[in-house]
Parts: sequence; C-alpha cells; structure tokens
Amino acid sequence: MNKKRTIVLLLGLIFLFSSGVSSQEQEKKPHHAPNALPGVEPEMLSPEYWIGRMDNPDEVVMTPSGIERLNAMLRTKKVVFRERFGRSDPLERDFALDLKKGLIMNPLLSLELPETLPGDSLRVWLKDITDFLYSRDFYDNRNVTYNEDMRRELVEKMNTYAVPDVITRRYGIIVNHANMRFFPTHVSGYSDTQWELDHFQATGVCIGNPVAVLHQSLESDFYYVQTPIVRGWIASRDIALASKTQIREITDDTNFLMATGDKIPVYGDPACQNFARYFYYSATMPLIRHEDTGFVVKMPLRAPDGSLDVVNGYVKPDADVHVGYLSYTKRNVITQLFKLLNKPYGWHDQDNKRSCSGTMRVLIRCFGIKTGRTPSFLLSAPDHQTYIDPSLSTEEKMAEAAKLEPFVTMAGTPGHIVLYIGKGHTGKLYFMHQAGWGYEDENGEHLFVNRTSINAADHSWYHINSPRVFATFRK
Repeated sequence: MNKKRTIVLLLGLIFLFSSGVSSQEQEKKPHHAPNALPGVEPEMLSPEYWIGRMDNPDEVVMTPSGIERLNAMLRTKKVVFRERFGRSDPLERDFALDLKKGLIMNPLLSLELPETLPGDSLRVWLKDITDFLYSRDFYDNRNVTYNEDMRRELVEKMNTYAVPDVITRRYGIIVNHANMRFFPTHVSGYSDTQWELDHFQATGVCIGNPVAVLHQSLESDFYYVQTPIVRGWIASRDIALASKTQIREITDDTNFLMATGDKIPVYGDPACQNFARYFYYSATMPLIRHEDTGFVVKMPLRAPDGSLDVVNGYVKPDADVHVGYLSYTKRNVITQLFKLLNKPYGWHDQDNKRSCSGTMRVLIRCFGIKTGRTPSFLLSAPDHQTYIDPSLSTEEKMAEAAKLEPFVTMAGTPGHIVLYIGKGHTGKLYFMHQAGWGYEDENGEHLFVNRTSINAADHSWYHINSPRVFATFRK
C-alpha cells in the first residue's frame, strides 16, 4: 500500500510540475498588440476617417512636372550636415557607413553611367563590404555564428581576383521582384539570435528596374550591379541582360501599368489561369492595351542564355492597379498607405516584406517621387525640413509638430521614419508607419506590433520625443 501511495504521490508531483511548466510556457508565448493600439480609436483604422479631417484632400500637392524637377534635383543634391541645438546633425549618423556599404543617396540613372569603370573602384567597394563582414558577429539560419571558414567562403564567392583593370559595364533589367544582397548568398546574416534582422539584406528591387552589371560571383549565380538606389549582389536568375536600347523600350515607356496594391499577380495567358509572377506595390510594367477582360502588359523575362525576352503578361480587370502614376494628393497618399495597414515588417525589405523606409519609399514612388532607401536619405530629400530641439518638453514638441503639414510630411531619425498624419478628434497627434518592434503594456507584458500601424504620438511605441527631423514633400 505504501508503495502505491508513493507512486500516486510521484505522479501527482509530476503532474503539478508539468502543469507549472506548461503555465510558464504559456506565459512566455509572444502576444500580439491589439489592432487599435493605445490611444487609437477603431474608426481611425480607415482612410475615410483621415480624409474627413483634410482641408483639401484633392489638392494637387505637386504636379508631374514638379515631381520630375524634384527627381532631377535629388540626382545631384549635396547634403550638408551642421550642428543643430548644440549637437551634431541627427541625420549624419550612419550616413557615411551606408554610402560605404553601397547605398546610394542620389538615385542613379543606371543606363547613363559611363561605359567603363576602373577595376580599382570595384575592388575598393568589395573591400569595404568585406570589412563590414568582419566588423561584427553574424548568425545564420541555425543561430550559429559565422566562423572564419564561413566568412572566407563568402569572400571567395565575391571573386575579387577576377576583377579586370578596366570594367566594361553590361546592362540588364530586373525580371522578378528581387533581393539586393550585400554578399552573393541567399543565406541570412542575422544581427543576433533573437531577432530575424538579416544584415546581409540591402533592399528589395522591383521588376522593371534597369541595372548596370559590373561583376559576377565565382559560380556566376549572382551579379554585382548598380541599381538606381543600391549597389550590391542580385541573383543572376532575376536579371536579363540586354542592350540599352532594348531596356529603354521597357523602362522609358510612359504608358505603363502600376501596382497600387501590396503585390499583384501577372499571368501568362489571357484567361489568367497560369500564374507567372507578382509585381509589387509601385512597380510598373509597360501597358499594351486595356480590355474588358483585363490588362495586357509587356513582361520581361530572362531567356535560357541570360538575355532579355519580352512576352505578353495578363492582369485581371479588378486588380489593384493604375495606369500611370497616381495624382499626388493627400487623399491618394493616405489611401495608398492604408493598403499596407497590418502588413508585416521586413528588415531592409527581407522576405519580400518592407521596412520603415522601404514602406515610405514605395509609397511616394506611387506618385513618381524617387528617392534613396534609408530614413536619412528620405528625410534629406526635400528642401522643406523642420528640426525639433531635443531639449524641448514633450508638450513643446507636440506644439511644434502640430504646426506642420500632415499626410505629406515624414518624420524620424536615421533609425526610423514615419508619416505624420496630424491630429485626431481626440486632440492627439498621430503617426502611421512600419516598425519591427513592440511595447510594454501596463502589466509589463511585451506586446509585438511588427506591422504597419497607427499610433498616438503620446504612446511609447513611437513617442513624439523620438523623431528629430520632419521633412515635407511639396513644391
């Protein structure tokens, strides 16, 4: 009997222990933040709410010709940093490092670059990115630190020894939504073991972008290219090589279809049964014709020999698309951004998602505005900038921000960028943005946001004390 009691007691203890572990595990599970974050009313999660708070929602903020003048200015604009409020310029942080890694402040016209490039220039660029590889720890998909052998393998794949003294640029066009990588690999290089921030990822590149090809990896599976906004490695399968004339027939066609939804399927047959590829938010494809059955576009492909082929692509008639760029109005801005509401975060656009700056960059590209990729580049782009004194009180910062023009003003620092959307009926100021973190609630529990969302400027997720620079995109 004693033996039986002992067994029962042990079983009971095991049950209690396992229940406690289960309870603890339950508590440790991540929790999502509510759809409407603290300070956000449910009706605010609709573009109509914010359109109703606009004075002139359909006023054209900049005409197409004005936008083209802005784009031309951005291709040559010199950014000058100076001390502000007794501190260094807030946009200066990481600016030089970003340029050294291959990010481009002044968007390039890839097809207008010189025909040749000194090989030493490319060797320096590859040396800079090699230095970045050895500057810190990186972790692969197994949460294993990159060791010396793994780093050496990446360096060998860059094929630096094959760089000639004089490089003759080849030219190509992106044929799939592509990932630009700092190294010729699809394997991730995470910053730590807890957050999936792939520091080998440079940016996402939309279909139809022209590129200048400078080099190829040891196995020829990656090209080192110059896109309009980043220099780095793209899988060769995503690029078709062609003459500049062939590429311009696609990139310079002013009659185009633009994706105004998150990602739009393109099909290989008129019945839209055979999926071909997606073209993503703000990407364009030349329009052949618009019929009752849908849209017919020119779809660039990579032929088996790596050259450019162009075939008809088909888009459904009810797809979220627009012929040409959208008119740059506040109604269109907020309507477009709300199409990305709750879309998940992706560091540097990894996994075909978007980061904070990736979201803002493709948002304004829907109107034809073309900028660099990072928050600093975006905030440096327009001439209308307001710097907030960090020594001001929270109330004073709120008052300064309230003077600015909502819906066409971005705010932030080198680490993050948001769209300022103004004052709600609550009297609070609000931001809309894509961010990869969460916040602690009143019980100390971490709530994950990690998506495009709206937040009140008095909430900790992104407080009014965070942005230092407000940049207004208007003439």
